[in-house]
Amino acid sequence: MSSIVGTRRARFGSRLRAAAAVRRPARRIRRLQPLLQCAMPEPAKATAERSAWHDNMRLVAMFIVVAGHWGIGRGAFPGTSSNISFVIYIFHMPLFIMLAGRFVRPRASFDATFRKGWGQLLIPFAFFFLVDLFVLSKVSGPPFVAFGHLPYGLWFLVSLFFWRLMVVPVGRWRSFDRLVWPLALLGLVLSGLLPNWWSLVRTFAFFPAFLFGMLVLPRLEPHLRRPWVRVASAALLVATVVVVWPRAQQYNYLWLHQSRSYDELGRDFVSGAGLRLLVAAAGIVVALAVVSLVPTRRVGSLSGLGRFTLYAYLLHLPVTEFIIYWLIPRTDSNAAVSVSVSLAIIPFVLVVMTRPVRRLTQPLVEPVEFAKSVPVP
Repeated sequence: MSSIVGTRRARFGSRLRAAAAVRRPARRIRRLQPLLQCAMPEPAKATAERSAWHDNMRLVAMFIVVAGHWGIGRGAFPGTSSNISFVIYIFHMPLFIMLAGRFVRPRASFDATFRKGWGQLLIPFAFFFLVDLFVLSKVSGPPFVAFGHLPYGLWFLVSLFFWRLMVVPVGRWRSFDRLVWPLALLGLVLSGLLPNWWSLVRTFAFFPAFLFGMLVLPRLEPHLRRPWVRVASAALLVATVVVVWPRAQQYNYLWLHQSRSYDELGRDFVSGAGLRLLVAAAGIVVALAVVSLVPTRRVGSLSGLGRFTLYAYLLHLPVTEFIIYWLIPRTDSNAAVSVSVSLAIIPFVLVVMTRPVRRLTQPLVEPVEFAKSVPVP
């Protein structure tokens, strides 16, 4: 009997020792868990740290783009209007393009990026191509149609489609990451040797701004919020106006469009490449100064409209053609009309991004989302 009890106790003791041996590693793992969590990298945020500041940036950029296209005092005040337009054109497209690249994360394959860009950019391009041709035919006679020629402002959709494809290898191939900036600058320099078919010149000339917004701007944003940087940015903008304003009539504004070859601009390759690099660098620097001065806090419901700047961009194009080719010429450059057009810039941009207008125009601006019956946010 005693031998049986001893055997049972031995078995029970062995079970207890085995259970304790199992629990010891578990305890050690629980003790090391905080350290393991700190060592593991956090997953990337899907929103890419998008904030009210970024929405405000896009909203301000859209105001500036429309102001550059409509002109401030166009017609009635030609000297003042051309000077203001020249200052705006220095940075308004680099700013808009930088922000277009800010939240691009090339994680999808080339095929997926192509299909997404086709639906988001090229189908709306086709719709507004026809809309712009119709408007031009009504306000200025038969429109000019030629191979590779794009109607007013639609080059941006074509270039954005190619920019997204051009950055697909970024972050995947180390050799490409080392060469992406030299290749971008080489494309900028060689863009002056190309014909501007299908926005080819602008695609290469503005690609560094897109790449800057994608790779560099996120790292600079914490510094751009510092008070002394904002003071310096304000001083830079004032200095830009002071330096450029008296000489704006002497400069060839076509350099700011980044859409002509060096031959068309009357320059050889060396001087033309130098000027193109200078224009690109100046545009990015002044655009950064503007970004630094944008309010970082949410401005009521206005900040939320910054997510829908594509609506404002596409819908302002036919209105711009109406203003330039019909309204201003037929009103004999009336001062009241010019001032009214200038004052209408901000209300127009805000209205076309509101939900009722988005719901009405979604079939043109976002046809794929409309076909999927995705409700307007």
